[in-house]
Amino acid sequence: TEAYDFIEIINGNEFILVIKNNNISDEDTVSFALKQNLETLHNRVNELGVAEPVIQQQGKDRIVVQLPGVQDTAKAKEIIGRTAILEMRMVDEEQSNPTDLEGMDNSNVPPGTEIYNDRFGSPILVKKEVILTGERIINAGPGVDQQTGQSIVSITLDGKGANIFKQVTRENVGNRIALLLIEKNITEVVTAPVIRSEIGGGRVQITGMRNAQEATDVALLLRAGSLATPMEIVEERTVGPSMGKD
Repeated sequence: TEAYDFIEIINGNEFILVIKNNNISDEDTVSFALKQNLETLHNRVNELGVAEPVIQQQGKDRIVVQLPGVQDTAKAKEIIGRTAILEMRMVDEEQSNPTDLEGMDNSNVPPGTEIYNDRFGSPILVKKEVILTGERIINAGPGVDQQTGQSIVSITLDGKGANIFKQVTRENVGNRIALLLIEKNITEVVTAPVIRSEIGGGRVQITGMRNAQEATDVALLLRAGSLATPMEIVEERTVGPSMGKD
């Protein structure tokens, strides 16, 4: 109760209790999110290989990032600002026919499910229960599928994640598992392969990458972690060597 303000409103026969975050709660939330974002940005900048970067908090709700020697500023901004989250969920096989899903949205799907599109625009009904998230990933890297030649991302799960994945795949042979990529509240089913056999060891491949660059970017984001809250670039400056010297 210390984190909230309670306001009583009496309107005729109605008694309304309004709950509002107080200032202390709001400041704590912002401070926590900012600290998490600072750590994530450090990880991402390290992945970019920038020498002697500066990443520091400015005021209550801003972060300053200085990247000496970076030529492709657009690419740097894209990597720094993305909020990619990976989720693994089971596909609802009872409603697996895309034709049956036409005209359906998240307001009229069966209880316990959600509907999203894959990369070809086809709807897929997935269960709400999240099996694993990117938090269980300890490493990720781009690669190539030797059989198809397509770009992939190979991920390594931690011990708990590996055990969960092993059990889920053992119990769901013949069913599909969907890998969802969530960015700025837009959810896309990257791939939904059929589980052919139990998968142990914590090694998982994400297929469905559009090209090698996307595989590289997604792997970087998964290694570096997700931002606790989205950020917007409010000011951008490029400083040349002569101005920098001054």
